[in-house]
Amino acid sequence: MLTVEDTAEHFDLTSGTIRSWIKRGVLPAQRINRQYRLAWEDIWACEKGPMPKGQRLERYRKPLMSKSRVAEKLRVSVKTIERMIGAGLPTRNAFGSVRINPDDAKDWIHAHLEFELAEEWYV
Repeated sequence: MLTVEDTAEHFDLTSGTIRSWIKRGVLPAQRINRQYRLAWEDIWACEKGPMPKGQRLERYRKPLMSKSRVAEKLRVSVKTIERMIGAGLPTRNAFGSVRINPDDAKDWIHAHLEFELAEEWYV
């Protein structure tokens, strides 16, 4: 189970936004010892993308990145990232915000741009 802070980090959002979604019933959570806890299955269900299964579970537990964060890490413009998305870079849509899994980005960049990123390029 994840805390509100863990969930906010995963979506690259603020804790206040996550709490607001929980209170409005948009994001399911359980209250344990006066703190909200969220299940991975509920988090993935909020992302418009394939539900991870089997060996892909760990891959999709990594924090998602915004377009601007990916652009910053790759030292390119947000417009370049948007062009990459248009060309097929996989994204996840979380509550209307485009988010990118770092492993999906790494695989796509390697396959389509023939450029190898370091394993932990997003840190």
